[in-house]
Amino acid sequence: MSLNDLHAKSLDRLGIRAPEVLLPKSGTDLSKWAVVACDQYTSDQPYWDAVEAKVGVAPSTLRLTLPEIYLESSDVEARIGKIHAAMADYLSHGVLENQGEGFVYVRRTTEHSGTRDGLVVACDLEHYDFARDSKSLFRATEGTIVERIPPRLAVRRAAPLELPHIMILIDDPKREVIEPLAASSATLPVAYDVELMQNGGHLQGWKVQGDAAGQILSKLEALLDSVEAVQGKTPLFWAMGDGNHSLATAKARWEETKKELEAAGESKDAILAHPARFALAEIVNIHSPGLLFEPIHRAVFTEDVPELTETVLSEAVADVKQIREEELAKLLVSLEGQDKAGYFDGRNWYVLAYKGKKLPTARVDELFGRFVKERPGSRIDFIHGWEDTKKLTAQGAGVFFTPVIARDRLFQWVQENGPLPKKSFSMGHAEEKRYYMEARRIVR
Repeated sequence: MSLNDLHAKSLDRLGIRAPEVLLPKSGTDLSKWAVVACDQYTSDQPYWDAVEAKVGVAPSTLRLTLPEIYLESSDVEARIGKIHAAMADYLSHGVLENQGEGFVYVRRTTEHSGTRDGLVVACDLEHYDFARDSKSLFRATEGTIVERIPPRLAVRRAAPLELPHIMILIDDPKREVIEPLAASSATLPVAYDVELMQNGGHLQGWKVQGDAAGQILSKLEALLDSVEAVQGKTPLFWAMGDGNHSLATAKARWEETKKELEAAGESKDAILAHPARFALAEIVNIHSPGLLFEPIHRAVFTEDVPELTETVLSEAVADVKQIREEELAKLLVSLEGQDKAGYFDGRNWYVLAYKGKKLPTARVDELFGRFVKERPGSRIDFIHGWEDTKKLTAQGAGVFFTPVIARDRLFQWVQENGPLPKKSFSMGHAEEKRYYMEARRIVR
């Protein structure tokens, strides 16, 4: 009996499956195979030029994904066609091999954040809804921008494979589900072990199958029991960390697939058995010490920064005061700073202490929304890093510094209020995002 059949009741309750993971055949250069998530370095052409030079003609996930720096390129349709052709070529020539049903235990070590542990599973898209008022088992933690789905959907529609950069969070403060796998990894079959390109750190993976997989499911169910005891029968159990729009794309394609199969006269059971119902993702404990939550700041580019400063100073929902840079930086990483934001116009620093329940990221976005009506040529950009944000004042921007929501607040906040504003937090630096490694068939 298969793993999914043996544990069907538990898997259905948890909204996951044990996927049939595909990995490169023995002898493949994994340092060229694994490439960072496509939504990173979206303005850094030299980065992707360096990746191209590193990969050369070797088998690589660079050929199976679309770096978003090319989304606006005139040849984007041709690039998508080449992706589909490469997928078919890798399958027909045995570049990818089926590892059988099971999970993958992942360890990722980076210079900045240390080590984080994860578990690759297949998420049931019937249990996912990115709507703001969703009560599904899987939920978005940030607002979903539906305009970002179509280009991803163009890749997925004709793709026989999926490769995940999705990371989904669980709230396991005692670290009882995933982290204990570190102690037993010596008894698990090794899936891969590679030093990643472009300062990506070290990536290791082990197959979790048979009894080991059953033990993981028991721990996940015990965690779900504890969550339901607090939240009731519509709990937020799986929270999006990275790759929200990729999971939303998988959901959109699954809804399309259901309609196509219904129109073809297939039975409900046959439709629900289709592989497109599921999406690969890495599960990570929000309490992992190797998972750093970092803020995403805002830069408002405008021809009249002094006018933007006047808008900030007249902000009705905030108490605005001048502050020194070092005091602001210290404040925004404290609990006291969770309801505050900073502003710098190139000359003076201000702290904005907000009233009400909305997060500072939402307040800043709302302020920009009002400002851009008067200054339609203005634009907002979302920036990682204090110094990278600060220096944009030299390019005609007023910049806003926001706190990152405390990880202990995230699940409760989303459960009570719905998703956070878009670009409210980041999990690590760009080079620490997930690198593509595993693949899975999404066609019969």
